[in-house]
Amino acid sequence: MKRIKIMMAAAAAILTAVYSYAAEPAGIKVSNTLASRVDGDLRLTADINLDAMKLKSNSQVYLTPVIEDNSGNSFVMPSVLINGHAMQIAYERHSLGGDARKNHDVAMAVKRRNGKSQTVSYLSSAPLEKWMWNPAASVKWVVDTCGCGRLNGSAAGDPSELGLNPAGKLRVAYVTPAVTDLPVAIHEGNAQVRFEVSRSELHAEPYTCRNGQKIDNRAELKVIDDSISYALSDKNVEIAKIKICGFASPEGPYLNNQQLSTDRSRALSEYIAARYKLPAEKSEFDAVPENWAGFREQVLKSPILSVTQRNDLLELIDRPVYGPSDYDAKEKELRTNPKFAGLFKSTILPEWFPALRATKFEISTRLKPLSDEELAEVMKHTPEKMSLNQMFRVAKLYPEGSDDFNRAISTALRFFPEDPTANLNAAAASLKNGDLEKAAEVLKKAGDSPEADNARGILATWNGEMEDAARLFKQAGALPEAAKNLEMLGK
Repeated sequence: MKRIKIMMAAAAAILTAVYSYAAEPAGIKVSNTLASRVDGDLRLTADINLDAMKLKSNSQVYLTPVIEDNSGNSFVMPSVLINGHAMQIAYERHSLGGDARKNHDVAMAVKRRNGKSQTVSYLSSAPLEKWMWNPAASVKWVVDTCGCGRLNGSAAGDPSELGLNPAGKLRVAYVTPAVTDLPVAIHEGNAQVRFEVSRSELHAEPYTCRNGQKIDNRAELKVIDDSISYALSDKNVEIAKIKICGFASPEGPYLNNQQLSTDRSRALSEYIAARYKLPAEKSEFDAVPENWAGFREQVLKSPILSVTQRNDLLELIDRPVYGPSDYDAKEKELRTNPKFAGLFKSTILPEWFPALRATKFEISTRLKPLSDEELAEVMKHTPEKMSLNQMFRVAKLYPEGSDDFNRAISTALRFFPEDPTANLNAAAASLKNGDLEKAAEVLKKAGDSPEADNARGILATWNGEMEDAARLFKQAGALPEAAKNLEMLGK
């Protein structure tokens, strides 16, 4: 009887110890955590090092991997049960610890051998759920020393990425934009350069005509000079083309006006080309023999005309013409018809027609050929002067994914918002940065190309749509990045 009492007391002591679960979890080190997909299941492996762990004989510790994401999803994997000497005996005999074990699905139980090197290889599987593809999904190893299933602490360092979704490691593909004509900046202006009656010689200095009329074009030519100087104020800019268009007033025979306006426009164009040493292909001229359109504008805005006068003049101006004789007939009626003759002599000929003898000029400028480094400086201040190809050249000066690289890609999209290549490169940069919303937006305008398919495949991978991703990578054909991505996807 005495012996039975002693055994019962010993058992009670052990039982008490079991349910106290006093443990020292410090010293547990988990490494090489690896998640993989095997036959539709999640397989989790890890190495658990217990070298630095000291565990009392009557103590035990549950080490449990918990999978969770940033959306509140979680899954508890089977635990590793680490027993002290006495607890291991009790576990093996199935006589003690049952109440504690019911709170844990145990994958394996090991006995800690204090003071000795000891590494445990963890292996367990679970059903693979779609949320586990979330790149934010992670694994944390949680210690429970009471056996109560409270998994609210981490014993083996910070959580590690689950890593099932390789989206963050997939390779984007950028496209170098085609070399195109550079953007051209247009500067327009008007100058009333005067010529001697029935002559086309340009007088840049003050000149007295045969009839005693004085001509001084200095102020008007300065208007053109100032416009060109302003257009070239940027040292990185050159003249692409200067267009001159001369207008003559409607008086006189049309054919004479046609020849005269052409010769005068040529004279002014040659003057500018010589002054600025422009190649012939950068100088262009045109002429409007009779400026009836300008005359019409004068009629519409004149405050001195009655409604009847305005309507009669507009009817004459808008009358269809089929050749030079029709223009001459309109001009004759303007001079001789009683409805117009008085106004023609008092106002139209002396006041309105001189203003129609104008010269319009258009100065086109563009960037000079520049190095990539010089283009980078231009991009800081006047990116509107650059082509899409030049902007991408600047982006390639910087490491992919850097702030400067992303800024260049974003600038290109801002100035070429409808260009498929600009949208594709912006999508690639956004995917690299994990900006899925932006990537999805710009991919709508990225066109159809192997590079676009590759980008859409990466986006599908981020979203856990693995079958769609595989299809898109295959659709990208021989694109090296897509082939590598397909391989990483395990397809």
